[in-house]
Amino acid sequence: MVNRLKLRQTTAMTDGSSMKKIKTGAIVGGCVLLGLGGALAITNPEQDAYDDFATQAAIAYLKSEVCAKVPTTFGLQRVCQSELESNQAKIKQIIAEGTQRQNFVLFSRYTTNLSISPDLPSYHVESVGALGQFIIYKTQKR
Repeated sequence: MVNRLKLRQTTAMTDGSSMKKIKTGAIVGGCVLLGLGGALAITNPEQDAYDDFATQAAIAYLKSEVCAKVPTTFGLQRVCQSELESNQAKIKQIIAEGTQRQNFVLFSRYTTNLSISPDLPSYHVESVGALGQFIIYKTQKR
């Protein structure tokens, strides 16, 4: 009888200890998730940061895909690159006007539709912003 009583006491103490560990683990896990969520929310980039990022990405793309194909005679490639650099504000404005932001608090989704002229191709770009960074995950030339 004494052995059974000791066995029950040992089992009860083990169960109580396990419950404390589970509760502690749940509290620590909850705090980590809350901290991570807070960090994501605080570092969710704003529209202006995206406009700067997209402008630099567009200029880099145009330099490598458009200016690189311009004839080198008369320094036209340099003129093309120079025009892109000197018109950054206009490019940024076009991007800002063609961009919609969906703010999901922890991250943002940006959809940009660029169309300058009916004679030129238009572009559809989708990006995500989180932790102060941007990733372009879809680009379509239309």
